[in-house]
Order: sequence, then C-alpha cells, then structure tokens
Amino acid sequence: MKILSVIEAFCHGGAQTVLLDLVLQLSEHQHRVVHFSSANGIAAETTFVDALRSHDIDCIDAHWDSIRNEELRSEILDGFHPDVVLFHWWGKDPWMPWVESRRAGSPVFVCVMHHNLIAAKAGYDRYVLVSRSQLQQVAHIPPDRVQVIPNGIDLERFSIKADRRDRPFVVGRLSELRDGKIPAGWIRTLASYRLENTRFVIAGDGALLPNLRKSAFDLKLDGQISFPGYIPRREVPSLLETFDTFCYVTSSAVECCPLAILEAMAAGVPVVAEARGGIPEIVVSGENGLLARSLDEIGDHLRRLRDDPALREHLGRGARATAEKFSLKKQIAAYRDLLAGLQRENA
Repeated sequence: MKILSVIEAFCHGGAQTVLLDLVLQLSEHQHRVVHFSSANGIAAETTFVDALRSHDIDCIDAHWDSIRNEELRSEILDGFHPDVVLFHWWGKDPWMPWVESRRAGSPVFVCVMHHNLIAAKAGYDRYVLVSRSQLQQVAHIPPDRVQVIPNGIDLERFSIKADRRDRPFVVGRLSELRDGKIPAGWIRTLASYRLENTRFVIAGDGALLPNLRKSAFDLKLDGQISFPGYIPRREVPSLLETFDTFCYVTSSAVECCPLAILEAMAAGVPVVAEARGGIPEIVVSGENGLLARSLDEIGDHLRRLRDDPALREHLGRGARATAEKFSLKKQIAAYRDLLAGLQRENA
C-alpha cells in the first residue's frame, strides 16, 4: 500500500512525532511525506527530516497549493499515487479542495485529529481521534467512520528513575514555551506556592522563553528555576529521570493525548496536571498522578508529593503501568488494523 502523510508544518511537536513514528514503523508500506513548513514560516525539524531520508522516504516541503491543485499535486508527487492519505490535522484544512474533488480512483482520505475543540469538516473517509475527549468534534460524522487510536510511546527508550531523596524535590516540565502551551504568568504562580527545598525545571523552547526567564530573575527565583531550552528527542529520557514529578499546566491549549505526559509516565514519573481535555483519560488521581481543578490545587498537590516520598513511589509505579497501556506497539497495531480494513473495503 502507498501512504501519503500530510501535515501543515514538520516542526518539533506531538503531531509531527506521531507522523514520524507511523511512517517509520509501518515499514511494510511505501511512504511519502508532504509538509508546508516554509510556506507557514516555520523551520522543519532537521532530525525528523533526516530520519525519513535515512530510510529513503521522500519528505517534501511544499506550498499547500501543491496539494489543492491537481496539476501541482501530480508534479510534486512525481508518479507516487497514494492508496491512502493520512492528513495530520491541527485545526486547518488547506487540502480540502482535493478531498472534495474526489472521483473514481481517488485515495482513501483519513483525518488524524491532533486538535481539540474545533469541529472536524465532513468529507473524509475516516477520522482517527487520539482521545475520546474529541468525540464532540465528530458528532456530525457517522460513528462507523470514527476510530479512537491514542498516541503511543516506545517504552524501551525509558527506564524507571531512582528516587533520590538526598537532594531537593524536582518539579519538571517539557513542552513548547509559547502562548497557549504555558501560562505567561506561570513563574509568578510557582512563586506563590512558596515551595521550599524544591527545584523547577522548565524545558523547551518558544516565544515565551525570554519572558519566563525574566520573570524568574525579577522574582529572584533564577536560582531555583532552570531553563535548559530545547531538548532533542534522544535526550528526553535522561532529562525525565531527573524529575520527581512532571507538572503540566497550559493556558488556552486543551490537550488531547500529550506525548510529554506519556513519556514522563514511561520514566516512572508521577504527573500533576489539570483535569482538562483528554488528560483525565491518562492521569488518574491516586493511581499515577494527581489531577487538579485549579492552580491553587496544583500547588497543594506539589507540596503533598514533595513531603511524601512513599506516595511518589506508589504513583511512579502506577505511571509506568499506565504507559504500558499507551505503548507504540499498540498504536502501530491499531493503525495496521485500520489500514487492513481500508484495503479490504477498497479491494
């Protein structure tokens, strides 16, 4: 089967990581990847592009018009006639003219939904949700065209961290540091918790990083908070091993199935997070972490974990057990079943 994977930008992020893993793991199929990074003014993630090219998979940085227009599309695909197109959807559909102009011999169009809250457009043959919290977005779609396949992680990359009690309690975070992903006033919120004998690690890069660093300096917390910046994927496991808990709070972004939380759990790190979006489908209070309904409650949970190593250990074991339910092997197996079903239907 020939599979074309399309995404708006092939930068470092959860949707892009899912695309990369699917292409590399479904190696029994032929693949091509098209993205619109340059057209969106975004730099493509070189390690992702290199990973594809090392497996002789074409990764084309094009303008979205090249997918919308039949003549331009034929030019960039250069004889590659896909049986299935996986559109990794982040709330925009620049490729809809292709979907809407289908005729005999058209590929099967699958919308893999990585965004929450926005209703999906009708017209795709199948819809893949990464979280049941997205079901409201496809309420207008026949249920037999909708499937939930949560994101998955490679458990072999992660080892269980040792609980080192002879050092300060470490509260870690790893995400894009941009509007929506992290509250602009997050440093002031951390200061309000007055957590003694605690260090904070806020890893990642983005437009808000300079302001976050300035806030830490202005509030005289620069000795308590570190900002290691962008963390390459290969270094994520070793970073997570230094955390005692993974604290994940967003501003406007409502997460579906965040890989960062799954990776923390794979490293045996309990999670403190808001009960929003698809997070309650992963984090269960008292089993693998603690959920909060307010920022004040986030502080209470961090204080509780700091003061109770036995609870941290219990939740850490639960976190690893949860990660095993979200393994990459299970995700890939579900996609294999999906593709096999589509192949039978179109035989």
